[in-house]
This record gives sequence, structure tokens and C-alpha cells, in this order.
Amino acid sequence: MKRVKQQRWDSPFTRFLGDLPLKKIMLISTAGVMQKGQPFEEPKSGFWLIPGNIRAEDLCVPHRYFDHSNIDGDINCIFPIDRLRELISAGRIKGVTDEHVSVYGYHLIQARIKRVVAPQIAEIAEASQSGAVLITAGGLFCHRIAITVQKVVEERGIPTVLITQFPRVTRLSKAPRALYPVGFKPGHAVGPPHQTELQRQVVLDALCLLTELDEPGLVVEKQYPEYSISKS
Repeated sequence: MKRVKQQRWDSPFTRFLGDLPLKKIMLISTAGVMQKGQPFEEPKSGFWLIPGNIRAEDLCVPHRYFDHSNIDGDINCIFPIDRLRELISAGRIKGVTDEHVSVYGYHLIQARIKRVVAPQIAEIAEASQSGAVLITAGGLFCHRIAITVQKVVEERGIPTVLITQFPRVTRLSKAPRALYPVGFKPGHAVGPPHQTELQRQVVLDALCLLTELDEPGLVVEKQYPEYSISKS
């Protein structure tokens, strides 16, 4: 596991206190995940609320901003709700929040996200009493928006961890803390479709960074040899 520290730091950082098995986790994705059957148009709020108990098969990514042909068969690639539930069953986390958040991350202008959308998301995370937030993204612009949201949530006093497929952008954007699964392509935030053990391990590794990292600006690079033989 390789840790790459950013050269400069000017972003909020909230230390994780306590133990993961006692914490509820909120999932935020900027990949544009939404419930099936809804019209595909960005809500006025700038984000969708996803019920914490929703079935994975009732979610989709309707846009075509990045290649998500694999996601269509397993939304957990980018929105790992089933993997979080498995971690609950294993006693690794206490639970998930009643609602998760999804943002359509293909935004060329980040100012509104920073000033309006992200603060609303941070309020929801705080009200949900989430112990931490796990963040995933899709394409390049999705990652930039994800980091903007991440910073605002951290500023509210809630620790976060991003799973990134663009480590350079993540470092330059000064994300508070992040895991880079080396070589994972956009859309495979936590692994390829139906590779449940790999997906679960990536999610757990990301959450463990909350307890392991005590300084801001670290992007932890980790190799997953099984990905090289299972990616599609």
C-alpha cells in the first residue's frame, strides 16, 4: 500500500473518533445514480435522495457521460449499497443512514455545487447522524464534484473518504482523504460487476482509512491483483 501526500493543503479535515462498528455510514455518489422509473432530469436541489433500504436492482445510471455498460448489470460497482449491508452483517459497521445521496456529477461549473448543493448535502448528512460518509464518483468531472462535496461535508464536521479512479486530480484538488484502487477504470469504483468479495474489500479498505489516517491530504494507493484477472 502506497501513501501519496499532497504538496499543499488548504481543505477541511475532520478526524474520525470512535470505532467503525459503532458508526452509521452514508453513501454519496456523483455518478448520477437514481431510482428506476424516474424521469432523467436533474432535480432543482441538485441531488437525489436514495432510500437506505432500496434494492440494488431498483437503481440505475441513465445517462451516458461515461461508459457504464458494466454498471447496468450491477449498480454496486459504483453505488455499493449491498456491500455496506454485508459489512453490517459482519459487524464491521453499525448500519447505514436512512437516506443516501446521489448527484449528477457532470457539471462544468462547480460554483453552485460548492455554494448551494454541497451545503444542503452536508446538512442532510449531519441530520442523519452519520458517523462517516463514503463517496464514489464516475468520470473525471464526477470526481471534481465529488471532492467539492467531500470538502464541504468535512467542514461540517463529518469525516469522509473518497474512492477515486483519478488520483492526480484527487491530489491536485486536495481531497481530505482518499483510496485509489490502482488501475480501476471509471465505473468500477469498488470493482467489476458481481465481484462481490473484491467490492466488499475495497469498501472496507476505504472505510478503514477513516481510522488509520490522522493527517489530511493522503491518497492511499492499493493494488488489488484480483482486479487484473476479473475486469471487463
